[in-house]
Amino acid sequence: PGVTSYQEEEARGVWQAGNAAFMRNWPYAYSLGNSADSPIKGKFDVTVLPKGGAEGQHAATLGGWQLAVSRFSKHPKEAVDLIVYLTGYEEQKRRAIKGSFLPTRPALYKDADVLAANPFMGKLYDVFVNAVPRPSAQTKQKYNQVSSAFWTAVHNVLVGQTDAATSLRMLEQQLKRIKGKGW
Repeated sequence: PGVTSYQEEEARGVWQAGNAAFMRNWPYAYSLGNSADSPIKGKFDVTVLPKGGAEGQHAATLGGWQLAVSRFSKHPKEAVDLIVYLTGYEEQKRRAIKGSFLPTRPALYKDADVLAANPFMGKLYDVFVNAVPRPSAQTKQKYNQVSSAFWTAVHNVLVGQTDAATSLRMLEQQLKRIKGKGW
């Protein structure tokens, strides 16, 4: 009943309880789904997103947690050292194995230890190298408005409030209003 408005953790909870056929979520859900007390342990797999026809390509949005050092930091050297540590091969490998966090180092998608803990990561190598940046670079400070407009347009179709053609037309008009004189 609430499937069209679930947040990530609500969706994961329903899926992990065995009450959903599939779920789209971040990779951390893999280790939770396979945890010792999970009713779905060993009963699911991960795949790429549909590609949209013969000419389409599987794609996912490129996002992440950017690490930076504030120019106002009282400990810039230590902050840089921490970033170097967190982005290092061994730490990214540990996080991939223990928490199913996707590494930023391509070699880890083929690492035997990582694949033993998270076999699905082998499938994600091509997704990783072909990821598409979120449109936040283009839409800048209006990204949240644009994202909300897309979400609403798709949601309205899924709940039967409008048909796809009408929703797309309305979305185009709304995006033009949001864009104004430019992004």
